Amino acid sequence: MDIKQNLAENITSHRKLLKLTQAELGEKLNYSDKAVSKWERGEAVPEIVVLKQLADFFGVTVDSLLSEPKPIKKPFANLGKKRLAIGLWATCIVWLVATLAYVFLGIIIPSITETWLAFIIAIPVTLIVLLVLTSVWGKNIWNFAFSTLLVWTTILAVFLVLLNALNNPPAKLWYVFLIGIPLQGLLTFLFLHKKVSKQ
Repeated sequence: MDIKQNLAENITSHRKLLKLTQAELGEKLNYSDKAVSKWERGEAVPEIVVLKQLADFFGVTVDSLLSEPKPIKKPFANLGKKRLAIGLWATCIVWLVATLAYVFLGIIIPSITETWLAFIIAIPVTLIVLLVLTSVWGKNIWNFAFSTLLVWTTILAVFLVLLNALNNPPAKLWYVFLIGIPLQGLLTFLFLHKKVSKQ
């Protein structure tokens, strides 16, 4: 019984430290919030595979989850900073590649005057990277924000590439922006649906 209670208290404290709801933790592990609630009340114990997933997710050992609860040390407080640093590193890599493309295309093929489009294309690529990271770590609001920005910056990039690639661009080229309206509606619906289903 002590181990069950230790596990319950440790799961609760680690979850709260990461500012996750029971539903959000359950979603990360493909379990319901009811299952997480039972674990935290000591009414049930997760399977060994899930216990290992929990330990990995919290950045601790299985043994520490089963041991008597202790005050959680600082590494968890720095988790947000670590994630921010990873996001910044990933963003910097995308922009480094864009800068290299801009510089080397300008040197190797000087006749290309639209090398600046490398930076325009880097914007949606950056958002894809950030969307992947927030899907793993973040909350739905960040996923929604990055998805929205991704839709509109991708459309902008396509518009600018076509505008510069076509010798005589059609006057109605701006119609590509109309594609964003139903996509934005779909994203908003999915975000609100997820939000309601979690309550």
